[in-house]
Amino acid sequence: MAAFSCKAVKFSLPFSPHHPVSSGLQIRSTFIGRGLNVQPLRARRRCRYLCSQTRGFFHLHKTKCSKQSRLQKHLSKMAGQPKTSSTGQPVRAHETRTSNTKSRQIESFAALPPGSVSPAKRQIKEVKETKATINCVTFPLPGEGPEQQLLKPDEWSYCDYFWADKKDPQGATSLPGFEVLLQKQLKGKQMQKEMSEFIHERTKIEEEYAKNLSKLSLSPLAAQEEGTLGEAWTQLKKSLHDEAEVHLKFANKLHTEVEKPLLTFRGDHFKKDLKKYDHHMADLRKQLASRFASVEKARKALADRQKDLEVKTQQLEVKLSNKTEEDIKKARRKSTQAGDDLMRCVDLYNQTQSKWFEEMVTASMELEKLEVERIEWIQQHLRQYTTLRHETDMFNQSTVEPVDQLLQNVDPSKDRELWVKENKTGEVRPVDMDI
Repeated sequence: MAAFSCKAVKFSLPFSPHHPVSSGLQIRSTFIGRGLNVQPLRARRRCRYLCSQTRGFFHLHKTKCSKQSRLQKHLSKMAGQPKTSSTGQPVRAHETRTSNTKSRQIESFAALPPGSVSPAKRQIKEVKETKATINCVTFPLPGEGPEQQLLKPDEWSYCDYFWADKKDPQGATSLPGFEVLLQKQLKGKQMQKEMSEFIHERTKIEEEYAKNLSKLSLSPLAAQEEGTLGEAWTQLKKSLHDEAEVHLKFANKLHTEVEKPLLTFRGDHFKKDLKKYDHHMADLRKQLASRFASVEKARKALADRQKDLEVKTQQLEVKLSNKTEEDIKKARRKSTQAGDDLMRCVDLYNQTQSKWFEEMVTASMELEKLEVERIEWIQQHLRQYTTLRHETDMFNQSTVEPVDQLLQNVDPSKDRELWVKENKTGEVRPVDMDI
């Protein structure tokens, strides 16, 4: 029982000085018989306290509000009784300070005025206004935050342009950016295969052409041509045989130096390697999706806990009791725990996204390197094709040169001479008959 040294004294309520009620109110106590009259120092003074969760103010009018009369009765009862613990034993000074500290912590979650928004909700709202999560990946909204710089400026690198998912124009499931890069690799492999098939068809044409040239060179047509023209004709037929050999060699070189390298470049193991990339990145996206789901679950749990805390705090306004205060303590602990869980989930999500980001950069640059190697490889062997083609033209030209020389030596007069010599029937001409 509190001791009073005079008839009218001032005393502090058994709350913390920071208690939302006791900090704004001093009570004058006077003995009237056995009762204790509690009056505010100022009749119309407004009791205002700050809610640490909402930063809003809740006002109590002690003279007009019926709630205040119930609060005064409760305070009067507590002021006239010694502080006891839950076991009924008197509370020591250090225990009172601990109790007051807990009381301040509980009262910091006081009633939220209608329409108010808690700091956690305001923070979430701000995040939603500056960032957007698309398919479990968080991106800054346009115009929000510092402008991002390209990782490899002026290079059009894969690592800068494939972070978002590609929308399917037909409305099907969107395609991850990394999957687009993988499809590029598979398409490149297919193009390489088709190029090899093209060169194979070109080789077959060359082989067929060489076969037909060789066959034509053995034709007996015009074999009886004589003289210098006959020699040129014979050389022309021989040049066909030589040209056939050139085209046959060209076909063989196309097969060994162009077709086969294009076909065997990055064999079946290449697709297996791509599958490893695909599975690895898909696993990271699954982990990211799981972390995001945990964040959303924790966010919902925090919202539910905050709502429950608001409800219980509003109940405290209506009926002040130890049970309600205990409920608020529990609700606050649960709300705090939910906030901690949300922070932990967000931290794990950010770690997973950071890991996915690093793997995306590494893998995309590796795919970029593979694409460069593929293009350079094809370029090298297509150049080999043109080189062989030029060589074939040179050899074909060499087979035609003897024909050109013989055609330049064709002399109709000489051919006539040779033919006359071989086929003449007599040099004596006919004369007139005598009578």
